[in-house]
Amino acid sequence: MTIDVFKWKTMGNPKHTDSSNINEAGFGDGYSQIWVSGINNVSESWDLTYTGCINEIKEVRDFLNSHIIKSFKWKNPYGEEKLYRVVNKSIESEFVGGRVVSLSFKFIQAYSP
Repeated sequence: MTIDVFKWKTMGNPKHTDSSNINEAGFGDGYSQIWVSGINNVSESWDLTYTGCINEIKEVRDFLNSHIIKSFKWKNPYGEEKLYRVVNKSIESEFVGGRVVSLSFKFIQAYSP
């Protein structure tokens, strides 16, 4: 099975967030135990923007909508190619003027078995 690639160059200032999947159990004396859950316990997300003419934006938007549950490859600004998927309800369009549209969306890191 081939994995799709997000081929468009994002614009603006991408915002990156790392999230750790940890658990904590606190005790009455102030002591707490902290541990990680699973082998992929740190995941990243990216808030991104793409601006272009309406026909190009339609192509990007179609790709994004088809990859909410299906992962794809993308090379992040750190130069790392990883698997991601689009966060549900994160795709927003802003019509800047004429036929120019600014599309904002969010990627979250995905993992494969």
